[in-house]
Amino acid sequence: MFNIFKKKEVDKKESQPEFEIELTASVLAYEIARSDGDISDSELDVLLKEVKNISSKVNKTEDEILKIIELYSKDSVSFHEFIEDINKDFSQEQKLSLISFLWDVAYADSILEVNEERLIRRIADLIKIKDIEVLKLKDKAKN
Repeated sequence: MFNIFKKKEVDKKESQPEFEIELTASVLAYEIARSDGDISDSELDVLLKEVKNISSKVNKTEDEILKIIELYSKDSVSFHEFIEDINKDFSQEQKLSLISFLWDVAYADSILEVNEERLIRRIADLIKIKDIEVLKLKDKAKN
């Protein structure tokens, strides 16, 4: 999906690089943060921690990573491509970690907006995470 980071010669059987998984999660988290019309400083702080983590793995600055996230967010018409990649490349543990990260972003400003919750639940449904797991992760992020 994020061919900006892919090496020229990649073994097709090789699993998706960890930073691409983190980048996919960051794009979705950015969507959660902006779903209420405003990205708060606290939401941005949570997202920037992940951006810093990604930039340490690739030869790009944090600003460049954030611009890539914003570009993908702006240019994405739907989540189909992200969901397809997640279902194909993420382990169950990585999917749960993704949903946990999305809840952390949504609760970063101490206000869970209806649109944020709706979007997280929709993503969880599309990546086949059971409701009970989603609620456990929500409760963990809330507390």
